[in-house]
Amino acid sequence: MPDFRGKACWDPATAANTISVEAISPSAAVFRATHAPLRIQRARLDGRQLVLEGQPVDERTVLHDFLNHESNSGALLMPIVGESGSGKSHLVRWVREHLELVDDGRRDREIIYLEKHRTSLKAVVQSLIAKADSDELKQLKAEIDKFTADIDASVLARRLIHSLNETFVAETGRGVSGPARQLFGPHGLGALLDDPHVSEFMLQPEKFVPQLATYLLRDRTKGDKDRPPKFTVDDLPLDITDVSKASALAKKWVQVLSAKAELQEIAIDLLNEHLETAINRSFNLGMGRLLEAMTLVREEYHRQGKEIILLIEDFALIQGVQKDLLDALVEAAHREGATRLAPIRTLMAVTTGYFRDLPETALTRVQANLGYAYDLDVPFSEEDTGEEAIASFVGRYLNAARIGKDRLEQVGGAEPPNACDACPLQPRCHDAFGASADGFGLYPFNRSALTRMVHSTASKDEPWGFVPRTVLGSVVRPILIEHAGSLQRGEFPDAAFSESFPTADIDTTLDTSVRSLIDTNDQVAGPRRKLILEFWGDAAAQGLEIDPTVMEAFALSPMAAGAQTPLKQPRREAEPSPQPSATPGTAKTEDKTYPPSVQRSLQNIEEWVTRGDDLKQDHARAIRTVIATAVAERYRWNAPLMQAQSNVKEKGWPNNATVVSIEGSAVAGITGADSAPIQFKRSATNSRFFQSLIRAQYGLDQVRGEDIRRLATLAERHAGALASRVQRNLEVTDDDLVLGLRASILGAGLAGRCWPGMSVEELLAAAVDDGDAWEGTGVMSRPDRWTAALNQHLSARSALVKRIRAGIGISQGSRGAVGVIDAARAIPLLEEATATWAWETPAGSIPEWVKPAVKPFASWSALIDGQVTMLKDWLGDIRMRQPRSTPGNHTLASIRTAVDRAREVSLSLSAQRARELDTLLERAGAVEWSAISALEDDLGRCDDDRPEAARLTARIRTAAQDRGASIEVIRNLLCVADEWLDEALKGAELRASSSAAKSAAEGVQELIAEWRSLAVEGADQP
Repeated sequence: MPDFRGKACWDPATAANTISVEAISPSAAVFRATHAPLRIQRARLDGRQLVLEGQPVDERTVLHDFLNHESNSGALLMPIVGESGSGKSHLVRWVREHLELVDDGRRDREIIYLEKHRTSLKAVVQSLIAKADSDELKQLKAEIDKFTADIDASVLARRLIHSLNETFVAETGRGVSGPARQLFGPHGLGALLDDPHVSEFMLQPEKFVPQLATYLLRDRTKGDKDRPPKFTVDDLPLDITDVSKASALAKKWVQVLSAKAELQEIAIDLLNEHLETAINRSFNLGMGRLLEAMTLVREEYHRQGKEIILLIEDFALIQGVQKDLLDALVEAAHREGATRLAPIRTLMAVTTGYFRDLPETALTRVQANLGYAYDLDVPFSEEDTGEEAIASFVGRYLNAARIGKDRLEQVGGAEPPNACDACPLQPRCHDAFGASADGFGLYPFNRSALTRMVHSTASKDEPWGFVPRTVLGSVVRPILIEHAGSLQRGEFPDAAFSESFPTADIDTTLDTSVRSLIDTNDQVAGPRRKLILEFWGDAAAQGLEIDPTVMEAFALSPMAAGAQTPLKQPRREAEPSPQPSATPGTAKTEDKTYPPSVQRSLQNIEEWVTRGDDLKQDHARAIRTVIATAVAERYRWNAPLMQAQSNVKEKGWPNNATVVSIEGSAVAGITGADSAPIQFKRSATNSRFFQSLIRAQYGLDQVRGEDIRRLATLAERHAGALASRVQRNLEVTDDDLVLGLRASILGAGLAGRCWPGMSVEELLAAAVDDGDAWEGTGVMSRPDRWTAALNQHLSARSALVKRIRAGIGISQGSRGAVGVIDAARAIPLLEEATATWAWETPAGSIPEWVKPAVKPFASWSALIDGQVTMLKDWLGDIRMRQPRSTPGNHTLASIRTAVDRAREVSLSLSAQRARELDTLLERAGAVEWSAISALEDDLGRCDDDRPEAARLTARIRTAAQDRGASIEVIRNLLCVADEWLDEALKGAELRASSSAAKSAAEGVQELIAEWRSLAVEGADQP
């Protein structure tokens, strides 16, 4: 048995060369091979509106009506109306192809065919007057030939702008009322067109005038872009980049037009109304010249006894002579009881919008002679889905693609062969994928897939519309050409297919229960399986397992055992339209006992996954609220241990997309959704979960236990994310707390409460001390700068420590004071904080609550240096008078002895100096003289040969310690005693004239010499 896997029974290049979206492109053989009946219906004229009536007709009916309808005036104008791509040009060409068959050799008709791609002015005129012969017509052809040969598109474009300018300048606006009147005359729209800066804007390649000039001079070619054949608002100079370069009057008009939409529309209408006059002036034709020529043509064919059959593939593309041409087409052949002109029958394809804008004379003539047009904008409906018609249309193109253009042209006018007849897979293929009524296989489509893809690519305004050009260009060609490779690789239908063909609103979607089953049991090809079941399986209307041949062709295996049971569901019909609470064709999720708001929410959640619709804001908010609240209520504030927060929504855990992100939900204006801790993809499982949450929120039934368990699991899993978000919001993350602890430690260092080398317990106690009892408790004198820095820090310390406690502690309730510190968390943070005893601006931002307390730390190094310098000075003063080896009590005894001896010889101190010295002696007797050696050791470590980091730490430890009053009291005593002894010595020398005084002076001198020698000896000792 031949393998069907990845079979492509066509060549993509051949398909691309054979299938064209334009009716004018294929050769006659390809055109006949691909023609399928069009949807045509008569439409009665009601003013400028078309009203469909009667039953659809076929092409032969149109042809018969066109050739046999009698016109009293001898001028029949039969419009073929439809939107772009509806098949108008195709129908006109079909009529042309079949005229020879119905005429059967008649020679009393002259067929003039204006092809869609031959719309240059030269081609139009030549086609219209090709076989008529007169001097006037020869002159007209010669003038146009010469003009088109001597001019290029850029020159013609500038001439068109100039001609429009002349038209508006010459017009006075007399008889025109309202805002339009100001656009005429030399100061109106003409002044705008006359400005060089404005005209350059309007001559840009993408604007209308340059494109019009190009198509007036040359015929259209394949690949030319379609654009409206007239001026639009985009062509107005409203967005000139540098309007200041324009003249004052032009600048004023740019501003006026930009501000007034109503005036823009009037300007556009006027430009289009006078466009034909400008074209004729640019070609030096003059208005009415073509009307005269066509009159001559009709006179000539009247002499020959012929009737003119004029076929126009697209009237809108005939630029420059439309008015004259229309006047010629409706000009009566019979005048005053006699026939003066050849009768003319015109079959004219025109878009619906352009038809409504036809001159009143043309519409009146259509109304009088015919009364109707043939309309190709005939949509299918719920009652007539068009499944067979679509299959018939596409089937012929599929057959043509398999055969190829070259073989079709070899066949010529004969009926093309069926490529499926020679295929060994035909029986299996047609059984699985189906065939059209003509026997052409629909593979790689089937009827369901075709119909759904047509609906998917239809206009949202016309969901049942069938536009042949759209079907060929958006369905048939892409699948045969662009998706052929993925089909052959076993990857079809892939993500690109899903993106190109979203499920239409009028089609049933694949039920979420089916999607969920596939998600669970097919982790590899699940997305493809769902697409196949929805498109080729008609949304699993007949169960999960569709024809095995379809699965084989698309390289899919049956699902795992236990997941193959077909879900025999009744065919879900579309809801009557419109239905505000449920889109037609969507799988039903609503229960009529539910409130309407719940039904809408459940329906939207269903369509979020089945159709790819956006999850509406209010429905997404309800889901986010349930999930975010569940996480918050389950969290116990103990991992890490921190103060409970009463309102987590304001503390970094809001019920929006920054916390719970849902793919395909509206998150306009929300930043951070991409990094939300809880994220849901668009999936059937999540859709069912969300629906359960909505039902549970309203206390309704049908809440699945597994969804409640999933919610509980989510709450547990994302507790850490909540804690992290709250910590970031409160600025108490680990990094924030490290900075806060470092600030607290350095502040405690300024207060002399801690320094490097203390135990971690002592440091932690200092770090969480708010410092309320510190002010004024320091004993050791500090430099003024140090004291000012400490006071500035203490003013902000209470708030600093309060936040630290909240970050590493726990309180009773959400409002109570922190009573327990989590040492297990705090100590590692403290160790990191004290890894350096300096304040350097962090790479990241400083928490707001830390900033006030660290302001004085900008001069941290200077503060340390100042304190160390002061201590060095103190030690220097002491060591000049107190050797290290001399005990303090010896020094005190020596000073007391010297004082007593001086008094004995009447060298008394002043009363003030005596009190000062007595006080210092008393205080010095109570202090620890060992503090001097400790300070000397600490200062020695500041300047030894250890690494810089160690010496820096030593300097901070030396500066931060509060050494009490000992050092300062001893220094003051020694300095004061030294000063007194100097004074005493001077006094003794002054009294050296008397023997007693001389004896006393010598005694004092001996005492001083003895004391100082002790100091020198002590200083010399190692």
